[in-house]
Amino acid sequence: MDGYTISQWVLFFLVYCFFGWCIESTFVSCRTRKLVNRGFLNGPVIPIYGFGAIAILFATLPVRTHPVAVFFLGMIAASVLEYFTGMAMEAIFKVRYWDYSDNFMNLNGHICLFTSLCWGALSVVLVEWIHRGVERVILGLPDSVSQLLSLILSGIFLADLAVSLKTALDLRKLLEQLEAYSEKAKEEARQLQERMAEHMEQSRERFLEKLPDGGEALQKRIESWEQAAERWEQSETVAKLRADLAAWKARREQAREGFRQRMTLDKRLLLRNNPTARSKRYGEQLRFLRQRMYEEYLERKKKN
Repeated sequence: MDGYTISQWVLFFLVYCFFGWCIESTFVSCRTRKLVNRGFLNGPVIPIYGFGAIAILFATLPVRTHPVAVFFLGMIAASVLEYFTGMAMEAIFKVRYWDYSDNFMNLNGHICLFTSLCWGALSVVLVEWIHRGVERVILGLPDSVSQLLSLILSGIFLADLAVSLKTALDLRKLLEQLEAYSEKAKEEARQLQERMAEHMEQSRERFLEKLPDGGEALQKRIESWEQAAERWEQSETVAKLRADLAAWKARREQAREGFRQRMTLDKRLLLRNNPTARSKRYGEQLRFLRQRMYEEYLERKKKN
């Protein structure tokens, strides 16, 4: 296992990215009962598995003949990598593309005991069985073929990575703008409510001032209130407030429709391929976009 060339390491990385995609896509597809192209990238690769495999191989090379040591060293190396990768991605994109917050013994939702143990088991399986076969195939390739393959596949991988990074950054920008609009809309709604409450209070005070003294009958008071309420309902101020509220609702729907139209296919696929993705900062906006995607899905299904 020692003495690999750079092109061989690249091919190992890409092979394990593909194996990881197979594992994740199969698991999530079975759980959701529909086909899911799992992962951050568009192609059939999940980089965390490739980097995890490389980290495991580097960590376990000195002790590869001791399965227990391979288990613990591989578990630690892969878990550390997963933790810092998850933390970095959330800091950059403001979205968690995997989240273990609901799992037993998790660390900030980026790793948990179960996945760490899985990494340890995968380390043993990788070193003892899988890598032997992969190693035999890749080392059996002529150097020229190995270099050409690594260049071509690396180019495809990097192009996919660039496109996926742009999509994720565009989604982050959309979430930020949606959050800013939501805050503005909430402030406008609060101001409308305050104006309505203020006008209602002023009308109530004017009504109380006109009430007869305490000796009047209760029924007369009720009739007076009903007449005052009717006048209040028909007043120009209330009509204007209602018109402002209707205009605010129309602007909100128009703005939401604009945000929905900006959910292009690449962003939809990114969310669809990561059904467990969450956002601590933009959770409400992410749920809104998912809900709109689901409503559109139901509309298409109804038409078909």
